[in-house]
Amino acid sequence: MTSNSGEAVQLYEITYPGTGPEPGARTVEAGGVAAVIEHAGEHGMQVLVRPCRGPVVEPGTRKEDAS
Repeated sequence: MTSNSGEAVQLYEITYPGTGPEPGARTVEAGGVAAVIEHAGEHGMQVLVRPCRGPVVEPGTRKEDAS
């Protein structure tokens, strides 16, 4: 994935264990990881953070979706 300036953006997968039978997960940019960790700490939640491998295709951005 690239930013508006054309630079590659590192993405991280955030997983929230213990939120049900399937753990909640989301993807954030490197700049948002600290905020996620801080928010989890304030609410007594655990989070697992790991770098995403490869590009993430966001819904509605594929060429097939545009037609």
